[in-house]
Amino acid sequence: MVGLNQKPYVMNKKRVFIISYNKLPIEFWNEHLNFDNSAVWFWSNNPDQAINNLSTVLPEIVIIDAYWAKQPFVTSLRGVLSKNYISNIFCITPKRQSDSKLRFLDKRLKISRFTSEVITEINTLLNPPQYESQTKLNKTG
Repeated sequence: MVGLNQKPYVMNKKRVFIISYNKLPIEFWNEHLNFDNSAVWFWSNNPDQAINNLSTVLPEIVIIDAYWAKQPFVTSLRGVLSKNYISNIFCITPKRQSDSKLRFLDKRLKISRFTSEVITEINTLLNPPQYESQTKLNKTG
């Protein structure tokens, strides 16, 4: 029930842009991430060309799937980092976090393996109320 002076909580859909060098289908991402409150753009044909489409979408979250990339993904990563309107950038790679010098250039960037921690972090950004309460339960229980 909403009080007289309270506005109902309305969640705007988060705009998510996935650039896949791994060419995993969107179904893979749907298995791990909760996109119920998101608008998702998935790009796997020419990952470097995806950067040109960011300005038409204006995503808040960009995920670069660099697992088993057959071509260098650093150009795409730099292109994404140049867009100031993106608030969260995840580069999913099997490389160790400390291997990347780019990680220190921008605090929006998270370089990680595809772990349960990064999945939870992304899901919390996509669905804050749902995952914040789940995280609190996990810490207390």
